[in-house]
Amino acid sequence: MKIHAARTQMLLALACATASACGRTDAPPPNVLLICMDTVRADHLGCYGYERRETTPTLDRLAERGYVFADTSATAGWTKPSVPTILTGLYPAQHGVYQGSSKDADGMHSDVVPKGARTLAEAFAATGYETAAFVMNAQLRRGLGFEQGFDVYADGAGDAREIRWRARDWLDERAGDEPFFLYLHFLDAHWPYPVPDEYATLFTDGADVERFRGKDWRELRDAVNHGREQLSDADLEVLLALYDGAIRYIDDELGRLMDHLERSGLAEDTIVCVVSDHGEEFLEHGRIGHGHGLYENLLSVPWILHVPGRGAGRVETPCSLVDLFPTLLHAAGVSDVGAVPGVDRLADPHAVQAAFAEHLEPGSYSQSLRRGQDKLVRVVRPDSDATGTKRTKLDPGVRVEAKLERDASGGVSVAVLRPSSKPPGDPTELKGPAELKDGALRVHGVPVVLGPGVRYYGDGASADGPREGALVKAVGRVEDGRLIASKLKMYAPDAELEREVRGRLDALDAQIVHIDGLGLACDARTEIEAPRARRRLRRADLLGLVPGAGFVELTSAFDLDADPHELAPRSGVPSEAPRELGERLFADRLWTEGDQRALGAREVEDLQAIGYAGED
Repeated sequence: MKIHAARTQMLLALACATASACGRTDAPPPNVLLICMDTVRADHLGCYGYERRETTPTLDRLAERGYVFADTSATAGWTKPSVPTILTGLYPAQHGVYQGSSKDADGMHSDVVPKGARTLAEAFAATGYETAAFVMNAQLRRGLGFEQGFDVYADGAGDAREIRWRARDWLDERAGDEPFFLYLHFLDAHWPYPVPDEYATLFTDGADVERFRGKDWRELRDAVNHGREQLSDADLEVLLALYDGAIRYIDDELGRLMDHLERSGLAEDTIVCVVSDHGEEFLEHGRIGHGHGLYENLLSVPWILHVPGRGAGRVETPCSLVDLFPTLLHAAGVSDVGAVPGVDRLADPHAVQAAFAEHLEPGSYSQSLRRGQDKLVRVVRPDSDATGTKRTKLDPGVRVEAKLERDASGGVSVAVLRPSSKPPGDPTELKGPAELKDGALRVHGVPVVLGPGVRYYGDGASADGPREGALVKAVGRVEDGRLIASKLKMYAPDAELEREVRGRLDALDAQIVHIDGLGLACDARTEIEAPRARRRLRRADLLGLVPGAGFVELTSAFDLDADPHELAPRSGVPSEAPRELGERLFADRLWTEGDQRALGAREVEDLQAIGYAGED
């Protein structure tokens, strides 16, 4: 491929700038490899002091040759708002990408990166770079703006091994002499940690990890996070070992990619930048996973930067992911960075700047501001009294939970009917004592078909199947009045007896509750808990969150030296600092309410597959 004269002039100018920035003479523009390891918290890398397991030998070696930014904060606690910060150098308040799936009257929508935002790919492409991305995360799919500036943008790119191969093929097939900007996004350390078995069991026993990698992983996560189920210390240790095995899988594949760069002669001219978009919680605040707040476990991320021709070092001054954009462009000799809030950490590694982060969910908006070890968190919610919040009726089509009790005739009837937080399309669930007759199983009188593919699990699981009267939960689909079970949970003999039916509400009348085609008796004593209407926060609301005008505010302050897990907030601290910074950032916003796109059914399914896109 021939380079046009104009592009040649740009490359020569860039080469001069790069030679000056990197301390080299007559050097061509460097290649740039940006790697994001989704959901990897900093304190699980060896170069960040992790010693329990050898998770990152490849990255540890890279850190010895480059810069380690020891205290780096993400601008959000999950992927959708955080990755746009990496790619644009802007805070969420400026780029406006907060929600991956918001439910409106006309369906599900996703925020998109505004066209006015300048991405790293666009900045590099403008100076003659070839650009490509191989990413794995349904939140980053093509059509949501992340592809801006990329010549090649492959979403759904596979696991770490597949991404490594696709990156290698792209590097080998390049025909021109232009430098490249290559972005790789790995999802392997994101629950349910879909790594090969040898890595899932690298640090723990294979039988132990199946609980966390099975088809019901989302159900388990939600049960733990809503207090319906507890993990023992042993359970938590298995989950941590599985997480570490997933990180090691990414690291080993990165090692193979680095070896290929060496063999192909590219390593000496390639900047390598490795970060994560957010961390993960392991019950530090009673939850597992991420996307539920602004705790340091979710915001503290690794950042390793190797620039050929420059030295190595460890930067202890707190940094933010907004700093990556100017730092990476300047490291490559690109001087046209634009008006971004971040700091070039190679030119000014000790610049002091507060770390600001945001989190938007339907019922609240949070901001955190950290200066050193002092952290302030501000949470704003709609005032239910001021907004006239009230109970609404329970409409057909929603998913419900029916609590059953014995009635005078010896059968069961609905005692309490309440809305469920799960999607209406989730499988039907029957929970109650097993009724066995002629080898057939019934629950609440409903025949349960246990086919050859049914999965048995639970503390009372047995190859002999359930016992008469033992508590079971059958999960599956209803056909012709029968439940075709996909799995059967068997509880321990001492489990407290519960009777429930969960599914989609078909109809409700004075005598029968119809759930997924099953009719359950009810009467005037049945308690119906209709959902409470709530004011849902959207991006437009963030521009006018004034306490006392329909909103209430809670502010907490933490001393991270004395309270590293943020369990004991101090009181009496004013909230003006994060509010004032947020207002300044909103004033510089690039987004509008129109920066959204409707999601198709397949896109929603892909988000659900990684734990998102529920009822909002």
